[in-house]
Amino acid sequence: MKMSVVREYLEVIYSILRRIVEEESENIERAAEIIAEATASNKVVHVIGAGHSAMLGEELFYRAGGLANVNPLIDTDITVAHGARKSTMLEHVEGYASVLLRSAGVEKGDVVIVVSTSGVNQFPVEAAITARELGAKTIGITSVGYSKSLEPRNKFGKHLFEVVDVCIDNKVPRGDAVLDLGIGTRVAPVSTIANCFIANSVIARAVQKLVEKGIKPHIWISSHLPEAKEHNERLFEIFGKRVRLL
Repeated sequence: MKMSVVREYLEVIYSILRRIVEEESENIERAAEIIAEATASNKVVHVIGAGHSAMLGEELFYRAGGLANVNPLIDTDITVAHGARKSTMLEHVEGYASVLLRSAGVEKGDVVIVVSTSGVNQFPVEAAITARELGAKTIGITSVGYSKSLEPRNKFGKHLFEVVDVCIDNKVPRGDAVLDLGIGTRVAPVSTIANCFIANSVIARAVQKLVEKGIKPHIWISSHLPEAKEHNERLFEIFGKRVRLL
């Protein structure tokens, strides 16, 4: 019996997530340590991406079960919410990523997570290089295989995985979409699912590391819970000055 398209999609996702766990455990561990150290030092974890990659900032920000010191750079024209063509064109504009990071107040000791599955355009590479210039540690979430299949499209001549302190390979195939339904164009992308799994796994491991050191990190709870108002209001007060969207 032919496998349904939903089952086929599920199996592809399972395969990618299993590969991430089995092949990227060392990099996830390194990324978690960087975030744990920054959190213990009252530093900020910034998340930056273009287009759909920017969604990871929303996933980690003000999220039930997430760290309160996460600052997403999502209030910009680089997201598809402000125009699909515009976001694509802005990925090639020199200096744009640098302005965003500097205006966000990235400083020494912070962490910047740069998300780009292809990892070849000006925006993500410039973001990583600028973050390191500002003294922040950098974590790249990208597809190494996909990226290697493309020539860099930035003035540095580099791929994202080449310019970050830690690279986590999301194992996404070239082109992102994975299902061939006979129409000449694949459907059903996997990068958002893979990226969210990676990021939340890194955060969970970072929290575990902090707890092992006797440090209780600040974690958001769902605003629907009766105890949320008092708990979350305290976090607004603590992080409101450096996390710009609070």
